[in-house]
Amino acid sequence: MDNQVNKIFAPNIYLFAYSLTDGAEGSKNPLWQAADKIINCFFQGENITDKLIFPDDSNNDNRTYLLKDDSLNFTSTQNPEIEGFAQPQKIQDCYALWFNIGYSDADETVGDVEVEVLQKFNPNHILILPKSDKILGQTLLITAWLTNKTKQRDRKYLRNLADQCCQTLLGDKTPPFSRAGELFDSAIFEYGNPKQDSQVLVWLFRDETADQQYDQYQQELIILFLYRAKITKAFQASRLIYKALNQAYSEIEENLDRIQQKLDTSNPNHTYLDDFKTQLKTLARKSLSYTRLLRKMEDFGNTIEINLYNYNETIQKICGKLEIDKEELSFLKYFGQETAPHFQRQIKADLGYFEHGTDLIEQAIASIRGIVEIDQAERDRQRQETEQTKQKQQEKANQDLQDLIQAVGVGIAAGAIVASTSGLITQPWSFPGRDRIFLPPHPFVIALVASVLCSVGAFWLAKQAIKRKRKRSQFNS
Repeated sequence: MDNQVNKIFAPNIYLFAYSLTDGAEGSKNPLWQAADKIINCFFQGENITDKLIFPDDSNNDNRTYLLKDDSLNFTSTQNPEIEGFAQPQKIQDCYALWFNIGYSDADETVGDVEVEVLQKFNPNHILILPKSDKILGQTLLITAWLTNKTKQRDRKYLRNLADQCCQTLLGDKTPPFSRAGELFDSAIFEYGNPKQDSQVLVWLFRDETADQQYDQYQQELIILFLYRAKITKAFQASRLIYKALNQAYSEIEENLDRIQQKLDTSNPNHTYLDDFKTQLKTLARKSLSYTRLLRKMEDFGNTIEINLYNYNETIQKICGKLEIDKEELSFLKYFGQETAPHFQRQIKADLGYFEHGTDLIEQAIASIRGIVEIDQAERDRQRQETEQTKQKQQEKANQDLQDLIQAVGVGIAAGAIVASTSGLITQPWSFPGRDRIFLPPHPFVIALVASVLCSVGAFWLAKQAIKRKRKRSQFNS
């Protein structure tokens, strides 16, 4: 095989990394901490965090450079020399780091180099940013000139060369191959799962056209990759919400199955009704958390929509700046035309499926509430009937007692009137003898018997009169 197979000219590594801003953190943002480690790995003693200048809240510019001189340039004492720069920016609500390390294409003394030289540009995988909730993502761009002997090689060779570049730089962290294309008449290859937050590009310059065009739209490319990172991060977050929704949906279905089984096998009673009240509270609570998850899923869909629009607009700006047709950027357009719309369709399908869960919960809540209300109404009716029966019995007992008291009162009054004649007891008593066998009763006896008879009679008459009066009252009512 040709000795030039694994040789390239002026290889360079460009890192585009992004994180969310936090005004309270400033230089402590994980992106700047990672930037210091990267720079110190190649140029010891240089800390970008010592030189950062953060704008105040009144600065509403979409893009702000966070260094006094826009960028920090480095040159190593190695042979051949390694050059580099770091340019930190604040773009809208995000921090962006544009970092470069590599060989200058103006230094002809370097000549063609082995692909293996890329190993020293990523010692200990320093270019792979640590995982963090605030890190949005990163894009690694490997650029290299084809040698004079390899410019006319076929696409299969170029693919193998790109694979070598990627594997040499990233080692065991090399992402899978994704797709290949052309950008300004030079071959470009993408590695990584489009759903991941790390993208690797290998761009092999065939002539000066690609290199010159790249120099003109580098700042737009920083923004373009930012929108890509936002879209990818939003889709990743939506997958976490998808798992939570799927789990919640399964739990809801299990709850509904248990409720249906209880309806089919249980008889209404006090425990039954209390259990349904508990289920009603549980479903209401789950409905609230479920709705919040759906809302978050919608928010991520909106985030993708907004940033997809910005992504396509940036493509348009690049075309206008370079005065080229958009088809020349078809490789970059692919993400905006195919990948991101696929994310949108996926989220839309997820929402359509999981929104049925809301309907199920609402129907279950309505059904349980109806059952509880019906059972509660039946229990209230029974309790009311029982109370009415007790009330009537109490009223009857009270009336009977009142009747008795009234009748006794009348009897006592009548007896008292007759008993007023008890003074006759002082009259002389006569007893039967031989000469008086039949004597009239003593006046006292007569008065006593009359008193008793009058009391009993008055009591009976009073009681009959009260009964007749009550019957007439009940009949009239």
